[in-house]
Amino acid sequence: MTKRLVLMVLGLVLLWPSGTASAHPLGNFSVNHYHGLHLRPDRVDVRSVVDFAEIPTLQEKPGDAGRECRDLAGSVRATVDSQRLALSVRRAQLEFPRGQADLSTSRLTCELTAPAEIRGPVRLAFTDSYRPDRVGWHEITAVGTDVRVDSAVPARSVSDELRSYPEDLLSSPLDVRSVELMAEPGLGSAPASAVVPVQGESGLAAAFNDIVGTADLTLWLGLLAVLLALVLGASHAALPGHGKTVIAAYLVGRRGTPKDAVLVGATVTLTHTAGVLVLGLLISVSSVLAGEAVLRWLGVASGLLIAGIGIVLMRSALRGRRAHGHGHGHGHGHFGKAGLVGMGVAGGLVPSPSALVVLLGAIALGRTWFGVLLVLAYGLGMAGTLTAAGLLLVKLRDRMDGLSDRIQRYTKLVPVMTSAMVLLVGSGLAVRGLAA
Repeated sequence: MTKRLVLMVLGLVLLWPSGTASAHPLGNFSVNHYHGLHLRPDRVDVRSVVDFAEIPTLQEKPGDAGRECRDLAGSVRATVDSQRLALSVRRAQLEFPRGQADLSTSRLTCELTAPAEIRGPVRLAFTDSYRPDRVGWHEITAVGTDVRVDSAVPARSVSDELRSYPEDLLSSPLDVRSVELMAEPGLGSAPASAVVPVQGESGLAAAFNDIVGTADLTLWLGLLAVLLALVLGASHAALPGHGKTVIAAYLVGRRGTPKDAVLVGATVTLTHTAGVLVLGLLISVSSVLAGEAVLRWLGVASGLLIAGIGIVLMRSALRGRRAHGHGHGHGHGHFGKAGLVGMGVAGGLVPSPSALVVLLGAIALGRTWFGVLLVLAYGLGMAGTLTAAGLLLVKLRDRMDGLSDRIQRYTKLVPVMTSAMVLLVGSGLAVRGLAA
């Protein structure tokens, strides 16, 4: 195996998205904002930076820096003692750093300014309403030159103007969209000098581009990429999510068979793969579809579907206990194949951003067919993990049937407990989706 081939393999393994891009705290759908206010006795300067992740860049295709900055200037509002400032664009810059799966991201930098008189104590208010429908990081700083600033926001950017996000804040990203501060002539605080990052394509990113988009994509490299997609899909399914908890509860509590485990795994895979392909197609042809909103509502729908299945299972379990004096659940009121398919659909209803970004990257590189193939392989890898987990649970449950009568007395409560778990998890997923 040549050195170049090794680099390609490493590139695909290490750059396969894991759901949250290291450069974007809220993932590949995010649009992140930074506004640095600089107050002077005769004017207010604003340095605005907007970092578009891979998917918003693909959808919106920003091209003219001046036009984008003029739109931004019209979407932010700054007032001094309730008098609105007329912000104008002094400098505009648009860059396109490479992101995951060789997709471009975009970084818009706008230097805005407006005349203002700060000869005595004044109140300044600033509000950002640019791209309000997109999830992302929102940060504001404020400093002064010959102006003393009394503000709750810091003087220095904790993210280095959207270049490096603190890990301890990623679970709860900053969401500061407006600020009010007091200012008056006095000793100011000079802004910290910005660290200019070195831009460029990494060797691993170039390797991934080679394996997906070059004209000399060989059969062996293609097969290797598909094999890696299978492995990565299997490992992704082993992470939290995909309804594994409720699927396990269903199979254990409803006396599931090995065929049931295979059916659920196959349904999850088909649903997930179809979701990735449909959402990828919609995003690639639409500039207004907010993919993160689609994922959020699909999460709500998945939770409600799981909760509905939990309610049906609970009614069946309670009815069985009343009719027979026990909860063995040997098929009484069995939910049947519809329940298994519904559980699989719920588990795969939310497309993985990882597979979505890879598909969009392949489309952008002119390898749509190869992207679809990788998504299918990714889904089959997920199916392998989910099906294996289901078969293992069924086998363990069958072993429990041979335990002593004393232990079996406790297992009679399993249908009720598992249906309660399904209901609880589904309700939690729906509430989390609505809260997001």
